[in-house]
Amino acid sequence: MLDGIITPALRDIDYLTPAAPYPVVPSGITVHQSTLYRYSIPTDEQPVLSIVDNITDYSGNFIKPGHYELALSDDKEFLYLIESKDLIAVIPVFKIDENKQELKKYYNNTKELSKEDKKERKKKEKKDRIKAIIDTKYAKTGATPPKDYEHMDATIEYIKEGGYYLIMYEKGFIRAWGAIKARID
Repeated sequence: MLDGIITPALRDIDYLTPAAPYPVVPSGITVHQSTLYRYSIPTDEQPVLSIVDNITDYSGNFIKPGHYELALSDDKEFLYLIESKDLIAVIPVFKIDENKQELKKYYNNTKELSKEDKKERKKKEKKDRIKAIIDTKYAKTGATPPKDYEHMDATIEYIKEGGYYLIMYEKGFIRAWGAIKARID
């Protein structure tokens, strides 16, 4: 740039071409209109499901072998099979199991506590204080603090008697089972 003159190479593309010959998004769907955003999953971290064989249904649709994220919907009625933030399959949940003791601790922290519960609460309060100190140190540097570990697991198994794939989802204290009816040639 010399003396305020903008060379053609530095001009904005929109200035040179008023309309692009092809749309920016070929499918016409922007990022926030995709199914993953419409039926969004609650967190970023989901268990990984590894599929070894092709899964084909009676309509001719198939799921390729690979590694997929498996997420449970908010209403706990569906399992979402996700590959690279694209929704591949929606699997109905036929059974859900929640650890009753963990749910009781999670929802009923204000009721009468036994001695063991009081000890556990003191340990948790101590951990929370330490975590708050660590979070403030991370906030000063601008880094994100490490997340607490949460147990996650996803498995798939072919059930020969029924001709379907049984999918088990486990995250934290919630377990869910779904099934994909498959055609085996």
